[in-house]
Amino acid sequence: MLDKIRETIGSYGMLDGKSRVIVALSGGADSMCLLNVMKTLSSEYSFEVDAAHVNHCLRGEESERDNSFVREECKKRNVILHEKRVDIAALAAQRKQGLEECGREERYDFFAHLAENENTVIATAHTASDNAETVLLNITRGCGIDGLSGIPPIRGNIIRPLIGCTRKEIEQYCLDNKIPFVTDSTNLTDDYARNKIRLNVLPELMKINPGVDKAINRLSSVAHTERRYIGEQVRRILDKHKTSCGYSVSGLLGENENILPDVIRAAAEMSFGITAEKRHTDIILKMMKNCSGALQIRRSCIVKINKDDLIFEKKGQPKEKPFFEPIQPEADRDYYFCGKKYRFSRKKYEKNSTDNKINKKLLYLMLDCDILSCDTVLRQRQSGDHFRPYGRNCTKSVKKLFTELKIPGQKRDELLLLARGSEVLWIEGIGSAENAVPDSSSYILAEVGENYE
Repeated sequence: MLDKIRETIGSYGMLDGKSRVIVALSGGADSMCLLNVMKTLSSEYSFEVDAAHVNHCLRGEESERDNSFVREECKKRNVILHEKRVDIAALAAQRKQGLEECGREERYDFFAHLAENENTVIATAHTASDNAETVLLNITRGCGIDGLSGIPPIRGNIIRPLIGCTRKEIEQYCLDNKIPFVTDSTNLTDDYARNKIRLNVLPELMKINPGVDKAINRLSSVAHTERRYIGEQVRRILDKHKTSCGYSVSGLLGENENILPDVIRAAAEMSFGITAEKRHTDIILKMMKNCSGALQIRRSCIVKINKDDLIFEKKGQPKEKPFFEPIQPEADRDYYFCGKKYRFSRKKYEKNSTDNKINKKLLYLMLDCDILSCDTVLRQRQSGDHFRPYGRNCTKSVKKLFTELKIPGQKRDELLLLARGSEVLWIEGIGSAENAVPDSSSYILAEVGENYE
């Protein structure tokens, strides 16, 4: 079994660059086996082993028994134990959630806190048997290729070294190596949907095919491979159509319609850490086609359309404003901010040059050659800024100009401008001021592009 676990670790690069593994320890056979395995392999892979236990306070004395057992076993093995105690029943009632959903959220929030260091991973004891049950449960509820993929072997800073081992193999390993464990009494009843699959459905399927769990895991593996390919395409699409506020609606709608539900789910997962359901993706697609609308997916998770932006935001949690250190810009040097690259290049009018079409580029790209001086600063907007747009014969505050152009508040802080004191000479995406346009054979070309570095 150790060789099988080594193969799983190597195949997915689970421990590459990692110096610390925290085992999610419930005290059951699977997690105690995992703790033993990680301790056994720690010197081979050069990492330290800790453990983490969450007491959900759902089973009275039995929960306290498990907590004490885990604490004692970690002490015997000289393993640091991180503990969290939470009344899941009370919390779930307060949040109006199911017990399983609330418990899972609390566990993974705790794990995320423990694994803030990039050299640390959390190891959970999910097995091939768990995966087979999950796939069947997903099919029962109605799923796509994501559901058929089952439990991913690695996800962010969560690794699952036992995912290639069956529960029977693990129980035999515990027996052979005299590894103690406790049994959760709720696993022996069919009060929960997963337990119904484990205790009633799988045994019946095994009468048809004794190796049904392996067959389901083969299906899961194939689906996972296809899911990875789709994921690569989804990431490419999201990168391609990223905007300062979210994602370009028109850009996304220009992609193959069949992949858009996957794109929306990926964006929601990256933004909120949750999986959007089909009903959510259907509504969001309609919003995109109508160029308007808003949807609350879960508690504080809001998806909305603003002009051509598809925006994912947390309700009641304002985004931290981006900050750009004001700087005196130099010609032919790159500056980076909010995923964009800025460059101010000195140019001369040359015969047949495409840049000679000054009338078309004047408002957005061309500036007077002397504009980059010791008193000119590249910065974000600030109170008191005023701007005289070229050709409009009026001066107005930058704040009023942004309001007139209906630029969203968050996006305003992501636009850079050139200024001399409170006098703004150029604004990204808007153009140059009247007194900053070129008046000689030389000029400054202001270029703003996406930064993929």
